[in-house]
Amino acid sequence: MTSSATRINGLVLIGGLSKRMGQDKSELTYHQKPQRDHLTDLLKPYCDTVYWSVNASQAASLSDAGQPLIVDAFDNLVGPLNGIMSAFQTVPDTAWLAVACDMPFLTAESLDVLVHGRDVTKNATCFYDSDGRFPEPLLCIWEPSFWPILQQSYTDGAYSPRRILMLNDIHLLTAPSIRELTNINDAATRARLGL
Repeated sequence: MTSSATRINGLVLIGGLSKRMGQDKSELTYHQKPQRDHLTDLLKPYCDTVYWSVNASQAASLSDAGQPLIVDAFDNLVGPLNGIMSAFQTVPDTAWLAVACDMPFLTAESLDVLVHGRDVTKNATCFYDSDGRFPEPLLCIWEPSFWPILQQSYTDGAYSPRRILMLNDIHLLTAPSIRELTNINDAATRARLGL
């Protein structure tokens, strides 16, 4: 049994509206199963429990999927910050390994580097983004110490996870493969990459 200081829960962020893709990105199949299932399987070896972060309209249709759900709890907040904050509101005393559902190239190699490179004395551990300049918030371990900071940011009207990371004490790592950080957000990109 791990202590609460070292526990990690997984959070597959599937609650977006997928407007640019034209269909639910979490249901796309890149690895012989829906992407949300594939990411869940990838996260399981690193996490105590893996949750799906969902919006209210998804919650009813996924309630019998056999995966624990965290429903977006902040009505006026659109985007991944809603999922991350809702996770902390549900279980505040654990770290959250958040992964966006639109990263089809992600493998255990990057997760190994992220989890083994984790610095629990910092508020978060994440990779530099694909440009190598800024933190990547959608493949990130958010420590319990970040929860009050996120609450204050929300109160202050700061809703960008990347910007919040940039303004706080975090541990940045270089990804073993920049390709694994690629987000597939629209059908044209998916077609161009042969997915």
